[in-house]
Amino acid sequence: MPYRHTQAGTTILVVCLIVAALGAAVMWQRSQAPMILMLVILAAVAVIFHSLTVEIGDNELRWHFGPGLWTYRLPLDDIQSVAAVQNHWWNGFGIRKAPGFSLYNVSGLDAVELKLKSGETRRIGTDDPQGLAAALRSAAHTGG
Repeated sequence: MPYRHTQAGTTILVVCLIVAALGAAVMWQRSQAPMILMLVILAAVAVIFHSLTVEIGDNELRWHFGPGLWTYRLPLDDIQSVAAVQNHWWNGFGIRKAPGFSLYNVSGLDAVELKLKSGETRRIGTDDPQGLAAALRSAAHTGG
């Protein structure tokens, strides 16, 4: 496989930890059952989004969050252009629909933008935007 990289979801984990700590403090003070549900949801989010792994191989781009409960696949032939970009902080983290593109991100603002032949645009967050963009360009030329 010509490329495989995993980025830790530092931002999502820190946010989950802060919200969980605040929730636990409220629970300690008031023993409210809804807080337990909130902590369970935060734990699930932390497990699912603790990382983002991106792979190129077998003529496709694949990416998955955390333990890989589901994998996104995109044939390399569907990609029209590739560019390293920076997201705005307000685009958020996780899986998002933003004006003009879909975003898959766990931490940081760097991403690789894929313009597809269908007219769609997807951004995949990474702490290695130059490496991922170069690997995609190379795989497109070699049939990767």
